[in-house]
Amino acid sequence: MSEQLLAGELLDGTRGAAVAIEFEDGPWSYDALDRLANRYAHFFRRRGLVRGDRVSFLVGNEPALVAAYFGAFRAGVVANPVNTRLTPPEIAYVLNHAGSRCVLVSAELLPALEATWPLLQRPPEVLLLGDAPAAAFDCLRASELDALPADAPAQDRPSPQDDALQIYTSGTTGNPKGVILTHANVVAATRIVARAFEITPADRTLCVMPLFHTNALMFSHLPFLHSGATVILRRRFSASRFWDECRHHRADSASASPTILALLLAHEAGAPPRGATGLKYIKVASAPTPVDLAERFEARFGAGLLLETFGLTETTAISTMNPLHGRRKFGSIGQVLAPQELAILDDEGRPLPAGATGEIGLRGETVMRGYFRDEDNTRKAFVNGWFRSGDLARRDEDGFVFIVGRRKEMILRGGENISPLEIEQVAGRHPAVREAAVVGLPDPVWGESVGLAVVTDAPVSAEELREFCRAELSAFKVPERVAFVEALPRNAMGKVVRGALRAAFAAPADGA
Repeated sequence: MSEQLLAGELLDGTRGAAVAIEFEDGPWSYDALDRLANRYAHFFRRRGLVRGDRVSFLVGNEPALVAAYFGAFRAGVVANPVNTRLTPPEIAYVLNHAGSRCVLVSAELLPALEATWPLLQRPPEVLLLGDAPAAAFDCLRASELDALPADAPAQDRPSPQDDALQIYTSGTTGNPKGVILTHANVVAATRIVARAFEITPADRTLCVMPLFHTNALMFSHLPFLHSGATVILRRRFSASRFWDECRHHRADSASASPTILALLLAHEAGAPPRGATGLKYIKVASAPTPVDLAERFEARFGAGLLLETFGLTETTAISTMNPLHGRRKFGSIGQVLAPQELAILDDEGRPLPAGATGEIGLRGETVMRGYFRDEDNTRKAFVNGWFRSGDLARRDEDGFVFIVGRRKEMILRGGENISPLEIEQVAGRHPAVREAAVVGLPDPVWGESVGLAVVTDAPVSAEELREFCRAELSAFKVPERVAFVEALPRNAMGKVVRGALRAAFAAPADGA
């Protein structure tokens, strides 16, 4: 019986000169990426790291980071990508909690690590990528990799059940949790995505999402590289350059968040004519896509362009998607991708019938091993063998799943449960509203009242917005307070931070 594939083996260096990554400084072949990955693996081993040790990456989007992921996988150490937008205290929490033995840091993020340094319980070794002046602490330089062997390291093959990734959730409250994903999780998710999207060596995908998150890693990279395709990697998203980059690099797919869709609509000058984007699809994830936004985007750029998906860090990546071929449903996160399983669960963890609303439960070979050093939250995350997503949803007779809100975000007003998402979608349809977000506000009578924060493109009063909502919503769902803000507070993955949103309602009266 052949050995099961491991995460480090998803990159095949025998593809030689074929282009794996097109970056701003030029193309990287499969051979070059494979050789650098092997050098990283040798580096980790020579620094005394052993199987199970954590290696943290504080690096922006660049091919060297992709190679470092593979190098960690091959050395049997655990890759821990760190959100590059975190503050020094937040970075320190991740490094301390993970017990990182080594940190890879790019030159532009060195100041953040220097500010973090006094907060670390056990300072790790540091490998500095790129040119930078001397740091406040001793650093190894990336040039040391050049002297290391480029062939595969000596055999010390991890088990499929060994840890491969440790990614901290971008939770909106409390400390983040370290999600542990095994080699088996990573390989299973890669194969599921590659099959569902029918990825071939001829495919060329544009990646503008950050590589510290599973969206970019587990969709835009591993499935495409495993399939021999080309990844067009950008350091960051630019609305003004997005379509030029698609055209110049002949991209035929991309991944985006709803926020990116909204920005592309707002900066459509110079965009290609409707139906002439050259893209087969744009995979949408990271937050629910308002129906109105999806309809406006496809009306401008082309029908059938958007593929809404759903996935969690805890399930390695994509769990559901609208079909690549055939009928899609706006407002739905699609159907479950086999062999993963999905159920809508009641409060006791029992599956509910079609049409009923409950919590999304997931199980299968992509579900995490657990939260690092957190048995209590690991135990709470599962019920009757199902991973509890925290997302409230219903599934129709065709198997399409529709999210109606988050369990912890539900507003309880006078005994009535209110979904913020429902109100956001209605308010977002007002022609003056660019973005909308809803939060529960303390109320001495009702327990909670509804607060609506909006970013507008044209003058509109709070009462006009209430009247607009009143036409489609029950009276108890109509916002009592409306706040006008310049931007919605978001975390690194574009999700609205509702706790921070409440500050917008500190003023005694609505804005105008």
